[in-house]
Amino acid sequence: MKPTARLGGTLFRLALVLTAAMGGSLAGWSATPPLPSGTQEVDRFLIVDCLLPGQVRRLGTALTYLTPRRPAKLTAEECALRGGEYVAYDRADLATALAVWLPLAEKGDPQAQTYAGELYERGVGGVAPDYARAAQWYRKAAEQGHPRARINLGFLYEKGLGVSKDPVTALNLYRQAAGIEEAVALDGTAVSAEREAQLEALRRELDDTRRQLEEAQERLRRQQSEHRSEQERLQRERDEARASGSAAERARVAELEARLAEREAALARQAAEAARLEQAAQRHQAELARLQAQRTEAPPAPKVALAPPSIQLIDPPVVTMRSPLTVQLRGAPAMREIVGKVTAPAGLLSFTVNDRSEQVDAQGLFKTSLQLGGEPTPVTLVAVDRRGKRAALEFTLVPEALQQAAPDKPQVPDLEFGHYHALVIGNQNYRELLSLDTAINDARAVSEVLADKYGFKVTTLTDATRYDILSALNKLRAQLTEKDNLLIYYAGHGELDRANLRAHWLPVDAELDSNANWISSVAITDIINAMSVKHVLIVADSCYSGAMTRSSIAQLQPGLSDESQVTFLKALVQARARTVLTSGGVQPVMDGGGGEHSVFARAFLEVLRENAGVLEAARLYREVAARVLLLASRFQVEQKPEYAPLKFAGHESGDFVFVPAGT
Repeated sequence: MKPTARLGGTLFRLALVLTAAMGGSLAGWSATPPLPSGTQEVDRFLIVDCLLPGQVRRLGTALTYLTPRRPAKLTAEECALRGGEYVAYDRADLATALAVWLPLAEKGDPQAQTYAGELYERGVGGVAPDYARAAQWYRKAAEQGHPRARINLGFLYEKGLGVSKDPVTALNLYRQAAGIEEAVALDGTAVSAEREAQLEALRRELDDTRRQLEEAQERLRRQQSEHRSEQERLQRERDEARASGSAAERARVAELEARLAEREAALARQAAEAARLEQAAQRHQAELARLQAQRTEAPPAPKVALAPPSIQLIDPPVVTMRSPLTVQLRGAPAMREIVGKVTAPAGLLSFTVNDRSEQVDAQGLFKTSLQLGGEPTPVTLVAVDRRGKRAALEFTLVPEALQQAAPDKPQVPDLEFGHYHALVIGNQNYRELLSLDTAINDARAVSEVLADKYGFKVTTLTDATRYDILSALNKLRAQLTEKDNLLIYYAGHGELDRANLRAHWLPVDAELDSNANWISSVAITDIINAMSVKHVLIVADSCYSGAMTRSSIAQLQPGLSDESQVTFLKALVQARARTVLTSGGVQPVMDGGGGEHSVFARAFLEVLRENAGVLEAARLYREVAARVLLLASRFQVEQKPEYAPLKFAGHESGDFVFVPAGT
């Protein structure tokens, strides 16, 4: 019997969409808004774009002055209590939110420029998103080295939104956000720094030309309107002069005709300038396209992949990344099954295990058995894609009798990882929706492993209402600092509002035919964006477009030296991270299938329990995804976990890192 799944108000759980293109709608100024009662009172926990009043300052003994008003992201309650004006959440449009940040953005502040770009990308004034303006603001901030702006601009280039679709530029922006300045081409080879600088200069010149063209066209339209009004007035005065026949009227007509001739000449000059700018923009666009085509010119075999093949070992698991890799076995088995997953974006040409050819299924899964002789057995897995790129994974299977005594504590670099907190939510017994089977058990097991093995300070909510969830998030936002890390785990129903493509978590007091108690993905993202914590990881059901955004998260490769691992982890720990690990895409995911847990929760718990050292979330994702794929395939169900930065929440290329307690 197949396990059930979770979706909305049925026996399914719909994948939760926490994505940039699903931005909320904010508008309506209010200086000290009343806080509504009942269900809507919870809205005071939601984040708004607040314009705080200026501060009264004193200079010396003679001068007292008022500073300009200051923009900030606060809860509605905090903004009201501090006397600020704010954009009422989800009421009308984002135009007034833009007014909060635009003055500071125009002064060159990169964070304000990024916020302005995000507002344009979401959509301002109730109209469609303006991706071109978003790209302009992102570029201004990216040129100042702002990682968040680089990631956002890269996403636009990846999708071709407001800019020409350019996967190479997207990839390089993601690499720059991750602290990798060397540019690469589609096949991973280095790109000339001079060529990249030339392209970037041409993009800026094209943007400037387009801006000048817009201004010239606006001036031309205004002068054309004035010209028509002048013509109408001249015609009326001509008619009056003919009727009266006076010399004064005829002189007046002559004066107007001279002014009209001057205006027509100015109009012609303005039209010529607009035409010149338009031609210049076309030339710049053509030159940009030519240079991009030269950069991405492919040899006879088209370069269609951005990454070489990769190999993921599922069973037996690799519990350490130290070199050389060893896999410890229980007992002294004569045979050992090896299960794993091969990913080859360009298509798999061959896969071998110890020089023996092996088959992989449509999902990239492989399964083979090795004969053991009671001695350490070296294993070499090699995958070659259709473009000749190669990936290898080497490890040694060590029987239990030959294993060295494990150290009392895992070997962890001496780095400041910070303090760890978690909010774990398990919603199972719904008041009006069908109940789930494993959500509470999943949540309790996750809370236990986080607290006992990793030393998290855990807040566990079971059968939580909208008020419970939002108030818990708001409490964490107020308490945690930049020295903290926060993991949010959600198991429960979700729903996708297909009218605006916005996803929601469904608390236990949710009603299927009313979204009054639903929690919008936009609200969750805004709360996380306002947090000062260094790293945030959401573990939930979700869907993300733009898989290349994962390139902005650096990934630790197996077999690195201790020194290389320390350098890598130091970069991850220092950079701000906002990421999401999801159990599937926008499709139902299995509620059972993992014994007492869902398939996803079982894999998640197994990887955390087996880990013997520092574990970054990108590697956690790879391990969990491979196991979920294997478990789901046994029930003939396709379920593929995903991992990506959380858009509009402040991701800057770091990653969440799990560190066993006591190290």
